[in-house]
Formats: sequence, structure tokens, C-alpha cells
Amino acid sequence: MISYIRGYYVITVEGVSVEKFLNHLMRNGIKVYNVKKISSTKIEFNLDREDIKAFKNVYRGSNFDVKIKQSTGIPFILKRVYKNKAMWICAIISLFLLIMTSQFVTDIYIQVPEGIKKDEIRKELYEAGLKPGVYKKSIDRKEIRDHVMLKFDEVAYLSINVKGTNIFVTVTKKAETLKSVEQSNYCNIIAKKDGIIEKVIARSGNSVVNKGDIVRKGDILVSGSNNKSIPEVWATTFYEASNSASYEEIVKEKTGNKKNIYTLSFYDNEYTIRKSIKYNNYTIENNEYKLSLGNYTFPLRIKVSTFYETKDKKVEKDKEQVKKELKEKTLKQLDYTIPASARIIDSKHNYNVNKNMLEYTITVQTSENIANIYSLSKAEAENMIREQNTPKEGEEVQPSNPEKRPINDIRNEFEDTDNKEDDSNKQNDNQ
Repeated sequence: MISYIRGYYVITVEGVSVEKFLNHLMRNGIKVYNVKKISSTKIEFNLDREDIKAFKNVYRGSNFDVKIKQSTGIPFILKRVYKNKAMWICAIISLFLLIMTSQFVTDIYIQVPEGIKKDEIRKELYEAGLKPGVYKKSIDRKEIRDHVMLKFDEVAYLSINVKGTNIFVTVTKKAETLKSVEQSNYCNIIAKKDGIIEKVIARSGNSVVNKGDIVRKGDILVSGSNNKSIPEVWATTFYEASNSASYEEIVKEKTGNKKNIYTLSFYDNEYTIRKSIKYNNYTIENNEYKLSLGNYTFPLRIKVSTFYETKDKKVEKDKEQVKKELKEKTLKQLDYTIPASARIIDSKHNYNVNKNMLEYTITVQTSENIANIYSLSKAEAENMIREQNTPKEGEEVQPSNPEKRPINDIRNEFEDTDNKEDDSNKQNDNQ
């Protein structure tokens, strides 16, 4: 390493009795190292740059053939760079351009949760001024965050991180909050889907449907149920799925002819080297090449679009294989539709052939609990209780047992209010 810093020469000496020549160098105080014997009359060794003048004085006038094979080290590199002015000028310019381009944004990576579209977020970021080519120090994160959160009500927070020339944006979605309406401990049970009633297990509330009734999604099944004792309503439901496929498949076969179109991208600017594509049928394959160094991504990109000429070719499929694939695809769709708690009672399969098309339909009959809770607000619960406590003509009021009610039962509040009103009336009578 020290020799490389100071610089050294790799020298070959050829002649008779080269060992005597080495001894003569040592007697004159010239240090040589890494001596290698190439042949009986030829040797190779290293010599420091500072000893080259003394070495020339020693071998001048001798009968040995001396050659400098290589000059290695930092002094020689600096000398070559200094002589080649165009190279170090280009290096300075390249370094300057590298520093300048590192101050601008080249890529924006966006991470969004489910339910928020990434393209819409990117569009709003561009409108707010956050886009490729913008000066990094001019980015106002608070202004951009406020702009996006004002456009999207479901966005709770927008994180903007700068790493090298890349911007990483992370969107946090608002948590689903409870309704602002104060809820009671009462609910109605409604149908979550269409079905034919099999049985009603009314643990609380009043059943308004009977076995064999046909109900639609959203119909009330049990009214006035308690949230602590949810009824079950079992019904026969039906699921249907169908798919179709062709016995013949048109395959695009490459002819072997192709053409490339190159597109150069510098930030948001694109320059396309166009060629005339005279193919009637073709497929396109795009490949993008970019240069990255750690977190720094160079703003220059090259996209190569390859156009392959194709011709259409009809291929006849195996009919049994088409049936099998069609059935598997349709059953997989039903697996995502039928809930895990449903019990499958019966299923019907049907195949229809129309010219070269095959259609497969499956209908599944299930038995499942279609009860869906619709929570009642306090106002709705009060109206329901008043209607229940209002006796019909010729009926007597049946008082309920307060000891068997839940602690938070809304009827307790009614009785407390009535008791306070009775106490105030007695005090007024005494006065």
C-alpha cells in the first residue's frame, strides 16, 4: 500500500549474469523488491519511483536489456489525469450535475390502505406541487398534507418522507367511529338476505314472521329484541353462479418480425424515437431501465417498447378439460359468496352448449341464520315501548318485573321519571 501511494515501476532486466546486476544495484543503495526469475537470463522486480534516477545511472553503459514494464501508483494516475484535461473537466462537470440533480425529486412512492385510490392521491399530490422534478427544499409538507386531507374525508394523516431523491408518502385511513346517535339496549332483527323462513329462535322480542314465510333483504323478522339476548332466524337461501367459455381459443403467434421504439424520460419530459409500425396484428412488451445508487435515482430513464408481429391462430380445446376448468372456476366463486356458517342442503349443476360456447350454472340451496342486528336509538326504543305498553280495547295493563330487566334497560328510566312526577304531585297536594 505504501509503495502504491509513493508510486513504483515494474522493471524487467535481460542478459547474462543478471544476479551480478542485482548485487551491483544493492551496493549502490538501490532497493528492489518482489524479484521474480522469469528465465535463466531474465528477471523482473519492483523499483520505487524515487530511485529511478539512481537506477538509470547504474545501468547506463551496461550490456543488459532493461525495460519498464509498468508504472503503478497514485503519482502516475494524477500525472495522467493532469495531462488529459478533458477527462478531469468532464469529471468536474459530472460531479456538479450529480449534486444538482440530487436536489430534485425523481420518484414518488405512495402507500395507501384499502378503500383509498392511489391514482387519486397521486393526482392531488401533483396539484399540490409534489411531483417529479420539483426542488426538494421547496416542498411544504404541511401545506401538501392539509390539501390532501381537505380533499379526502377518509384520510386521517399523510406522512411525507424524503430519502435521497425519492419521496415516500404513507396514507393513514380514519378509523370507523360509532354513530353519534345515542344507542339503547334494544334492537330489531332484520333479514340480511332473501330466504324462506325455517324456524325462529326468539330469545327476546316479538317474532313477526312464521315458518314458510318468504322474506326479502331488510324485512323485520323480530322486533324489540335485547342486545344481550340476540334471536336466531334460520331460513332457506339460494346461491347461483355461472360462467361460460369457448371450445376454440384464438392464440396470437409471433411471426419473428419485431421493431423497437425507444423513449427517453427526464423527470416528466418524454422524448420518443418513433418508427413506423406497419404490422396489422402485434403485441407489445415494455422494459424500463433506470440507474440507481442507494437512495439516489438518476432522473434519466430509457423505456424500450418491442412490437412483435403476430398472426391469429385458432386452437381447439379439449371439451372435458374446458368443463373441468369451468366448474372449478365457478365453485371457487361460490366459496367466496357462501358464508362459512351456512349448511349446504342441495346443489344443482347445469351445462348448456351454444355453438362453440359452453355455459355452466350451479344453484346451491343452503340453510343459514339470516338475522342481522339493527340497533335502535333511545328515541326509537321509547316509541316502541310506549306502543307495547298501550293496552288495546278490553285489555288490562300487564306490568313487567323490574328485577328481571337488565340494569341499563331503558324502561327503568321511564319508571324513575314517573316516580319523580308522582312524588312532586304528592308534595303539591300536601301544600
